[in-house]
Amino acid sequence: EDLPRPSISAEPGTVIPLGSPVTFVCRGPVGVHTFRLQRDSRSTYNDTEDVSQVSPSESEARFRIDSVTERHGGPYRCIYYKSRKWSAESDSLEL
Repeated sequence: EDLPRPSISAEPGTVIPLGSPVTFVCRGPVGVHTFRLQRDSRSTYNDTEDVSQVSPSESEARFRIDSVTERHGGPYRCIYYKSRKWSAESDSLEL
């Protein structure tokens, strides 16, 4: 069965003053083992197994950047690992 695509959002938003923090929030179905935040078409990524269940049907992971610099700009996507396979990519989010 195909896994549902994850969603990605940014808090407080996608326009961040330099030096300020931002948190990417990746959401997927319950039972996700690992979330991955990808950048620059998969060449740069962070994985986390710190996944929390936020509702009976949804889980999420948070990726924080403490101090945004110009090099953090660009497109970001989420994928996740569940049932021994990776999901499709989320929509792209431009920081």
